[in-house]
Amino acid sequence: MTNFNFEPDDNNWDSSPNETSWSESQWRHYLRGTDKDSARFLSIYNSIKDKPNHLDEAASLMGWDNEDISLTDEINVSLDEEDASLDASNSPYTLHKHPVYVVTKALYSYLNHSWEHFIKDESAAIKPSECWALSKSLHLGEINILLSIQALDLGDYGLAICHIKNSLAELNTTLSMFNKINHSDNEFLDAFISEQKIRLFDLRELWIRVMGDCRYECQRRNESDQD
Repeated sequence: MTNFNFEPDDNNWDSSPNETSWSESQWRHYLRGTDKDSARFLSIYNSIKDKPNHLDEAASLMGWDNEDISLTDEINVSLDEEDASLDASNSPYTLHKHPVYVVTKALYSYLNHSWEHFIKDESAAIKPSECWALSKSLHLGEINILLSIQALDLGDYGLAICHIKNSLAELNTTLSMFNKINHSDNEFLDAFISEQKIRLFDLRELWIRVMGDCRYECQRRNESDQD
């Protein structure tokens, strides 16, 4: 899982071979299929998270190291007769298919659900202001990385780096807040925080890799402009 960049199409806004005239129903099927990608990744990830290099292994099991494997194979199974003529080969490209989007959505889904479960526990000692601050930090970390993926798709690597930095800052804030929460059961608390840190550190590793690719692309473009 070392290169998540999709080559941007400079003419994407003028003409696209993937333009479709799908109905609302067809798009609904499509979104359900992309939700399955995130759910599938999270299932794979959770089963191997304790292994070394589990992030790369999960990517490999998702088929992201094989161009012949479509990330939307399951979508077409759910299409009804009205949509049967639309197969994977003419499905539109959207950011929902971007591996960084899939991983970010999956891991933040876990983090948010775990946090929701924790704050509902009557044994958890959390002030409302602390609950809101941590929830907001989770949201800002996720939204900034999604904005960076959009910037990547448009080829705006400098902007992508800015959003990634914002996400990393929020990730550090989230980690700091998790270290300050309390619970009457210390063993439960330690296990909870440990699971959160595994996912947060993996998100950090992923974003740092992407930021490195962005910096390389910025440098390459600068050198090309000088030539």
